[in-house]
Amino acid sequence: MGKSTQKNELLYEEILEKREKMHEVADDHGISSIKTLTVSQELDHLLNQYIKSKLREKQELKLSKS
Repeated sequence: MGKSTQKNELLYEEILEKREKMHEVADDHGISSIKTLTVSQELDHLLNQYIKSKLREKQELKLSKS
């Protein structure tokens, strides 16, 4: 398993944990509270990192096949 694959798996686990936290915070403080919005932004950041990493991984794979 390559480094980027391991990194993506760890990032995916972080995303699942952050998503669960966001649901808990929303249940406790409401969906539009600043606390919920902050966790949501953190989740967005993780998702963006994951997508970029997957795209890089795909490009690297494509280049290695050329």
